[in-house]
Amino acid sequence: MIVFNHSNMKEIDKVLITKYVTRQANEEEIAMAKYLISSSKDHEEFYIQLYETWQRSIYYKIGFIDSEKAYSDFHNSTERVTGTIFKLKYLAIAASFLIICGTAFYFYREARPKKIYSSTEINVPKGVMRKIVLPDGTKVTINAGSTLKFESDFGKRTRTVHLNGEAYFDISKGEIPFIVSTHSYTIRDIGTVFNVKAYPEDLSFETMVIEGEVQVEGKLSIDSDKSQMISVKQQQVLKLNYSRNVEHVIQLDKDFSEIIEVKVQKISPTQVEVYTGWTEDLLVFEGITFQEITRIMERRYDVEIIMDNSDLRDLKYTGSFKNIDDIEKALKIMKETTDIDYEKQGKLIRIRKGVNFKSDSL
Repeated sequence: MIVFNHSNMKEIDKVLITKYVTRQANEEEIAMAKYLISSSKDHEEFYIQLYETWQRSIYYKIGFIDSEKAYSDFHNSTERVTGTIFKLKYLAIAASFLIICGTAFYFYREARPKKIYSSTEINVPKGVMRKIVLPDGTKVTINAGSTLKFESDFGKRTRTVHLNGEAYFDISKGEIPFIVSTHSYTIRDIGTVFNVKAYPEDLSFETMVIEGEVQVEGKLSIDSDKSQMISVKQQQVLKLNYSRNVEHVIQLDKDFSEIIEVKVQKISPTQVEVYTGWTEDLLVFEGITFQEITRIMERRYDVEIIMDNSDLRDLKYTGSFKNIDDIEKALKIMKETTDIDYEKQGKLIRIRKGVNFKSDSL
């Protein structure tokens, strides 16, 4: 649960942002709120947290809380109070009210139906990818074996999508923040173009920004289970790797997995295709393990791959495939530089070491 802690902010600033989020602000207040949000990290974080709390209140529609009436009563009460000190005191109630509501929503939502609004769910099977345009104009390319879900009021009250797998986002501009919710992380768009790879069965999570900036929130530390936030800027990639010995747990709940590596690194323009090439039918492997490659190929070609030799798993491979629509063609290319053999029976591929295999042959 998000906890508001912005002691350095003035109460009047909090109220302006609160009125902006709840659409109670006039044009002058809207302009001032936008200025505050853009001029200070504290104000920006307060806005993001408050916005999400307000969206929860709208989504779950708790019957015993009438937010508009409560806000109206609060507003009317401030008109009758004289003196700056008293006004500030009553104005601060607005921010406090939403925070209290947010806490109520957090505990109450488990007892409420999850489906208040109808939702659209796009399932992309293995072996294909799909390009769509969301109601707000955002362009999304969804990778094989992925699911993207959003509510029917998308673009009106909220711009939140739920991703299970990998997708490339080209965000349409709008006043409502664009949020990607994955199994373990929340990505907030502050820019325009980024890629998210979050397959629950994988031992890694990746976010790569092509243009603009995003904020990623979740467990981001090896030594702490607390939720944290990190910014990923243009031509940077955030990658988290998990230990293999909890792989079966990751498939159920990645929150209980063990992070063994967290890194944010700058990438060159030529490295961008490593993360986004799949959108143009280009597979690029740059020093990744054979285990990772088999997962990518299973989704790309809708097959099951079994490695007969466990010591193949951690060996690393570098190479690329353009417009290769058949897995056997890809495996034949790999065999030219790697001493491996394979057998194909329907959708089952068995890979084993070749006769002259060496551990450094990849």
